[in-house]
Amino acid sequence: MTLLTEKTLVSLRPHDRQPLLVQSFQVTFSRLFFLILLVVLVGVGRVPAAEPPFQKLAQTIVGTDQGVFVMAENGTVLAALNAERAVHPASITKVVTTLALLKRLGPEHRFETRFLAESSVRDGTLQGNLIIEGGNDPYLVFENVFLILLELRALGIRTVEGTLNVRGSLIFNWQPDPQARRLQRALTGLDGATGWRAVQAVRKDATTRRLAEVALKFNRAVTASAQRPRLLFTHRSPPLIRHLKDFNSYSNNIFQVLSQHIGGPPVVEQIGRSSVPPEMRSAIVIDNAAGAGKTNRLSPQAVVALLQSLDKELERHRLSFVDVLPVAGVDPGTLEGRLNDPSHQGAVVGKTGTIGSLRVSALAGVAQTRRYGQVMFAVLNHRLQVPEARRRQDAFVRALLNASGSAPQRYRRETAPAFTEARLEVVR
Repeated sequence: MTLLTEKTLVSLRPHDRQPLLVQSFQVTFSRLFFLILLVVLVGVGRVPAAEPPFQKLAQTIVGTDQGVFVMAENGTVLAALNAERAVHPASITKVVTTLALLKRLGPEHRFETRFLAESSVRDGTLQGNLIIEGGNDPYLVFENVFLILLELRALGIRTVEGTLNVRGSLIFNWQPDPQARRLQRALTGLDGATGWRAVQAVRKDATTRRLAEVALKFNRAVTASAQRPRLLFTHRSPPLIRHLKDFNSYSNNIFQVLSQHIGGPPVVEQIGRSSVPPEMRSAIVIDNAAGAGKTNRLSPQAVVALLQSLDKELERHRLSFVDVLPVAGVDPGTLEGRLNDPSHQGAVVGKTGTIGSLRVSALAGVAQTRRYGQVMFAVLNHRLQVPEARRRQDAFVRALLNASGSAPQRYRRETAPAFTEARLEVVR
């Protein structure tokens, strides 16, 4: 290409100079204009991005005023509606609490309740009081108490001369029982017949007995012994991972009590915020670790980021989502009757959230697809009646599965009762 210099221009005849100057200016201006346009459109990110593939689906089915965020396994955003807007997530909060409990306690952690005797046993009678040292065990239920009752009988205790005293914090059947009144009714055979039948199904020494035959008898309150109580045995709950699976499946608000083992909602919030990118942290507000109350907040985008963190934490323990969350259409509980048609059954594992009085309803989790792999999603509805919100959630997830190719989870539901995973450590 000929370089147009000042010398060249001088050597040209006057009538030749004007066209060359014009031509040079036009070329230079065209290139400059192109560069400016490129900087404006590309350099500052103004090139119109392609619309996410399920954006219109989310707008049409869920609604443009609702919250949706969907991400493919490779990080591609498949839909985003009001994705950064934080709203009340109801029991989706339990996803954050699940993550926090796993990080602080580990999946094999067991909660302890200790049983102690104030005095000796003579002729089948404990001469003093029976003492329970509570440890906020969230899975101390009728069945576990009847296993304890059988152990007390094996230690030769049929009658307690005194009464039942409580130290620490006691939970029975998922409710605080600070004075052990409901627990004492179970030990005396006055409540829990269904639980006794469950124990009979797994314990040969209970098969032919009626509950009344093995029940304890408490006589009266007696003065506490000056001697230090001796430990009879320690009841150790099923492992935390079983608690998380069952409590998420039924969306049990015992999560608020569980959170106290790690410092309560403030710690749950702190762990949640530290598990997502900085720009999402303000969208995580946890005042109740179970999702009750009116002040919790999460954004759809933050929920998906929390699911990603939960996925990594589970993988670290060689676990997966099916170990802590219900599988739709398979597990009993809140998702048992949803997404359970043959083409979708077992393809979604997730968590529901519902507070009818606040017109709050949500569905979040993971959908297994052939086209996009593991798809994480959050649909946070607000200002809708719960039945309508659930209809939209299920319709959207079904449409997503239909378009992406549903791929059911490889999963077999645990059928053994949770109480069979508890442990009694007896002092002989």
